[in-house]
Amino acid sequence: MSRLRRHFLTGLAALLPLGLTVFFVWFLVANLGRILRPLLVLAPWIQHLPGWLVTVVGFAVLVLFTILVGALTSSIVGRTLVGWLDRLVQRLPLAKEVYGSARQLTDAVFVRRSSLRKTVLAEYPRPGIYAVGFLTSEERVVLPDGRPALMVFFPTSPNPTSGWLALIPEDDVRETKMSIEEGLKFVVSGGLVRPADFGRR
Repeated sequence: MSRLRRHFLTGLAALLPLGLTVFFVWFLVANLGRILRPLLVLAPWIQHLPGWLVTVVGFAVLVLFTILVGALTSSIVGRTLVGWLDRLVQRLPLAKEVYGSARQLTDAVFVRRSSLRKTVLAEYPRPGIYAVGFLTSEERVVLPDGRPALMVFFPTSPNPTSGWLALIPEDDVRETKMSIEEGLKFVVSGGLVRPADFGRR
């Protein structure tokens, strides 16, 4: 029985990463592909294709559209247009709050990865419990008691785009040897992917 259990766990460890990858890709294709499906079926030749193939075509078109937008916004004209749209949305009473927060978050995570300065450890949310976080700025903030503090962002697992910001006294923040990429992998994997020397003296 113990041998069967060991074989089962070994097989599960081998199949689980592949299964999760297939599920994640299928989830993206199936859900994002449906966005353009109502428009694609208006074309006569697409109406005769199987439903799953229309979804795949919709996903491919969406990916190509995203690449095109990225190439466009990299040009001077594109940056000017995006800047104009930014200013326009920022003037809308309700949309500006959501758009502004989403814009800052996506820029920090996808565009300006350098906005995360260092991977650090801090006792949070209470003394005795350490959490992996990232410095969002090396500028010091003065706490009400006069102590200098650092702004540390603690992302959630497995979705690092959400989390919370804490002002932690500088003396309580400890730098790690992990790079930003290593720290993000550590958080996203829930601690399963970590540097070989992490936690060793």
